[in-house]
Amino acid sequence: MSKHRDVAQVVYANTLGRESAARIWRTVVVAGAMLASPMIASAEQAAPPPPPKTDKAAPVQSRPAPPPPTKAELAKQAAEVVKALAAEMVELDKKIVTMTAEVKDAKDQASRDLANAKLTEQKKAKTELKAKQTKAKADARKADAAAKAEANANKPKPRPRGDDEMRPKGRGFILS
Repeated sequence: MSKHRDVAQVVYANTLGRESAARIWRTVVVAGAMLASPMIASAEQAAPPPPPKTDKAAPVQSRPAPPPPTKAELAKQAAEVVKALAAEMVELDKKIVTMTAEVKDAKDQASRDLANAKLTEQKKAKTELKAKQTKAKADARKADAAAKAEANANKPKPRPRGDDEMRPKGRGFILS
């Protein structure tokens, strides 16, 4: 048909018609106008002013704070504190035994009084350490109970079951 342009013009003119071709072009123009309308509307507004520049250097962004420890981690830390205090108590007991032997083996009254003063300091430190250890054990028990409660709260709940009378028996449901 490219050799016969006149024939092609007649064929296409009859199939589309001048009115339909004009309608197509009008549709395209309207669609283009609808696409461009937001740009035209924003062209009337003035651009926002740029932010004022300051002489300060940009603030250094720090890392976000680490998440708070879970209750299981707190329980583990409390248990470690209890173990450390128990080890300290063993060391203190060894020192007390050594000081007691020094008091017994002292040859004169001055060395005996000095060893006895050191022994009373060690015993005083032991009573303070016992108080710390008792408090740490109580804190460890509380943390352990909280960790167990949290673990139980996060467990999936069992599906509620009805009474045995409500459950179907036999071959299943028969709808008739």
